[in-house]
Amino acid sequence: MRVTAVWVQPPPPPEDSRYASPLILREVAPGTWHGEIAPLKARLFMTMHVVREADGSVRAFLRDPLFNLGRRFGMMRLACEGRTVRFVSDKAGALRADLDSAGTSFALHYEGAGLPPLRFVRTAGALPAIDASYRQPRETGDEWIAASASHAGIAVAPLVRLTREIETTPVGSPTAPAVQSITIARHGKLVFDRYFEGFDEATPHDTRSAGKTFADVLVGAAIAAGAPLNAGTPLLALYRYPSVANDDPRKRLMTLGDALSMSTGLDCDDNDDKSIGNEDNEQSQTRQPDWYKLVLDARMVRAPGAKAVYCSASINLAGGAVARATHAWLPMFFAQHVAEPLTMQRYALNLTPNGDWYLGGGAYVRPRDMLKIGQLFLDGGRWHGTRVIDRDWIPTSWKDRLPLGAGDDYGYAWHLRSYIAASRKYRAYEAQGNGGQILDVVPQLDLAVMMTAGNYNNFLTWGKMRDRIMLQILAATSGP
Repeated sequence: MRVTAVWVQPPPPPEDSRYASPLILREVAPGTWHGEIAPLKARLFMTMHVVREADGSVRAFLRDPLFNLGRRFGMMRLACEGRTVRFVSDKAGALRADLDSAGTSFALHYEGAGLPPLRFVRTAGALPAIDASYRQPRETGDEWIAASASHAGIAVAPLVRLTREIETTPVGSPTAPAVQSITIARHGKLVFDRYFEGFDEATPHDTRSAGKTFADVLVGAAIAAGAPLNAGTPLLALYRYPSVANDDPRKRLMTLGDALSMSTGLDCDDNDDKSIGNEDNEQSQTRQPDWYKLVLDARMVRAPGAKAVYCSASINLAGGAVARATHAWLPMFFAQHVAEPLTMQRYALNLTPNGDWYLGGGAYVRPRDMLKIGQLFLDGGRWHGTRVIDRDWIPTSWKDRLPLGAGDDYGYAWHLRSYIAASRKYRAYEAQGNGGQILDVVPQLDLAVMMTAGNYNNFLTWGKMRDRIMLQILAATSGP
């Protein structure tokens, strides 16, 4: 006998959120159960790229692939004072490093991050040889069936060129692309699975706002499980709060679909520092631990459905709606109705102060498991024949609703994009996260692509990187 459980861990530094992870308990003797926890590890590794400029000055750039701690400093000037090295930044002051007696390593004091000194060691000798050759993915017990790219109709040579391009791209500046993984499925088979910058297939990756798409998945799974939900379900009635601040008749007109399309009309705008529902304001305040109530208390600034405004708290409201309609704790509902049937392995769901799963983004998921969401939608809501989400919810989710901005069409927690490759136009449905966490689903080619990257807060870089990678893959894929 086995029981699905969820384990909640304290925040792993340097983060400040608790996380919920799956825990399978098996009865090993009458009344005795055994399970192994797989915590999200406190994992921080950084590289420092040092260059000598033409004028003789020395500059350095810090890159860490998960938390973007180095970006705030930009390119730094180096100044030596005995065995102390100062890294001076025009953007954010200075850092101090203490050299060891041999001059082969130093301890960097990263004040303000709540971290101990970071030990850097100088690399010596030639860099390892680059192996860009194509390798068919491994089957690891996660229910992905592996196949060769050529067997699935994807030319191998462009994949080799793409791999070599990623491996040889210099990463020693704030604007350099920093691809960390690319995973591809075609016709239901896993055909490409490569990792860079120290990542691997077993490590969950921060999906950032690509995790918003899980809100849409949860709604589809709840409908498939019989929950009384649809796009027109009144949002405020589901929450059943005795009262909300800034009462307004328009609040009672907000629907689940409005939350998923970020068009509730509430004062919620992640690009406006003065907005009550702004994600940074929501997460930094301490007066209201119930983040659902916080945003529902905000004033209405327009009618629901009139305009889409990028608002993470809006997507989070959709997650709360699922919790109330199913009478379930979201991490447990996800484990039982999504993760288990998809045979998802290690993952970690970030929690709000109240212990709710925050659906505004930030869940850690393996790229191979995130890719399953794309395959699930391609296969009409089934995974290996098992119904996970309602079939009719898929076209509802992917219908073009309201644009979030110029060239940014949006459905229900999915970005809608078009690519032109080899003189053909392709419609792609995209889960999109800061830094380059991208899941693209292309039904015309029965294709799903997942990529991760570390270009946080640098849309220009990761947007171009995403487009270049997708165009190369699309051009290499024969259709349909």
